[in-house]
Amino acid sequence: MNHRARIILLIGIALILSLGVGDSAAAQKTSSKDPALSLVRSFYQFHFAHNKNFTTRNVQQCKRWLTPELYKLLVDELKRQAQESKAHPDEAPDFEGDPFTDSQEYPDSFRAGESQFDGDLAKVTVTLLWSAKTSRGRDKRDIVVELTRSIGGWLINDVINNEGSRLRDELKKNN
Repeated sequence: MNHRARIILLIGIALILSLGVGDSAAAQKTSSKDPALSLVRSFYQFHFAHNKNFTTRNVQQCKRWLTPELYKLLVDELKRQAQESKAHPDEAPDFEGDPFTDSQEYPDSFRAGESQFDGDLAKVTVTLLWSAKTSRGRDKRDIVVELTRSIGGWLINDVINNEGSRLRDELKKNN
């Protein structure tokens, strides 16, 4: 290989490497610039990788992403449902399925959109996606995850479904 070809090859390699590093740096800036969005993505990545049933164990596993108030409402609802189940074993619980996606048939994937901020409050739109393999067929629906800033960072405080109903309000109705 002649000298000119080596220089062109080295320039090409340097350009490819610099583009790869630039993309990585841009991705890191986005996530560090928007910690609310990062938290929502982290939560739903964890949530989608695990069992989505509304159980005490699953809510406990999600505790680090939730405000203490939302966590307490979820635990209180599980306790109430356990008592109702003992008294009326043939009746379905009020919360069937997954409160964090507001669905009985769990979505296959999600996309977290941009955050909107208002002081210590943030809202992140999450698009839930169902594949053609489900009984719903190919489908998608948006929910809004509300977060509050705490001393340790952002925490999920509420989930608003596509009809405008708030998870916290639903949980408070029964307690």
